[in-house]
Amino acid sequence: MSNLASAKASREEEIAFLALEQVLGVDIMLADAGAGDKKPDGTWVYPGGRQRTGVVEITSPPAERLMGTWARAKKAGQPQVESGSIPLRWNQLAEVCAEMLAEDWARENIDKLLSQSADERHLFLFARSHKDGGHHFYRLSDSYDDGATEHVEDLVLPAGISDVWFRGRAQRDPEYPLGQATLRLARFQAGSGWQRYVVTIQELHLPAPNRHIADDEIPADQRRPKNRMINPAVGWGLAEI
Repeated sequence: MSNLASAKASREEEIAFLALEQVLGVDIMLADAGAGDKKPDGTWVYPGGRQRTGVVEITSPPAERLMGTWARAKKAGQPQVESGSIPLRWNQLAEVCAEMLAEDWARENIDKLLSQSADERHLFLFARSHKDGGHHFYRLSDSYDDGATEHVEDLVLPAGISDVWFRGRAQRDPEYPLGQATLRLARFQAGSGWQRYVVTIQELHLPAPNRHIADDEIPADQRRPKNRMINPAVGWGLAEI
């Protein structure tokens, strides 16, 4: 994804940044502000004085047609629905992931990561629809509390990629739907295999949703997304104005 126009993280990017910060214990800054599509979305340096660096690219399977359908539905005051069937592919999630990582849109984002010098290169995937990845991402990050454990084989990551993340199911607090949400994540790390996490995301820390897709129920002046601009003079975030 690109931050050229606004030099700010999009909503989907900010969700990924907040999730990664909780798991990795880092502060992520925008890496591609003003660079168009030439650089990854985020960059960080691990604390501790070792100067170990990481970069992340946040992307999803193409869903322009679905987003257009939902925008037209919102404008017409109709429900936003997704129809069709999804092949189950039980115990084949690793194959699904491998096929996805080989697609052109994924390779373009992987190449963007490989163009940057870093100790770790992370690809963070989310899905805008159940059919195009969402259903499988949910299963990858499931805790299997119901006992129906699904076997997932290890991935063979593209050379130079250290981690691939899959954003799974989000669940809002029913009593405070505009407050805190929990988000499930699946991560495949080279040398360590599969890991699963549950993080919390505060709605007030996110940019507003796409106005063509959903109305924002929170006044704009109450949102406080993190300032992630890098100050070239000091290599860190600019002060809030």
